[in-house]
Amino acid sequence: MILGALAAGLAIGLAIRYASRPDEKEAKIKTPLDRINWSVLTLPFLWPLFRGMKERLEDSADAVREGVGRVKDIDLDRYTKPIRKRWKSWTH
Repeated sequence: MILGALAAGLAIGLAIRYASRPDEKEAKIKTPLDRINWSVLTLPFLWPLFRGMKERLEDSADAVREGVGRVKDIDLDRYTKPIRKRWKSWTH
């Protein structure tokens, strides 16, 4: 019954979706100004932003490396041994 309701809902949803689709696509008229690549003009103004982002990225990468180094130094047996002992006492 549930699968039948899902199938009916899917069929109704697809029927509504395809029935409401516009058949004609609007033609977009391009002007000469639309054909110009304006990103070339903004690139020189963005260089300081990119440089600052690169410096911050390098700083954050160093911080991540330092954090990974600290995590590698953690002795996991100190934390897992009591849990393993308690688990064994519960299961035996």
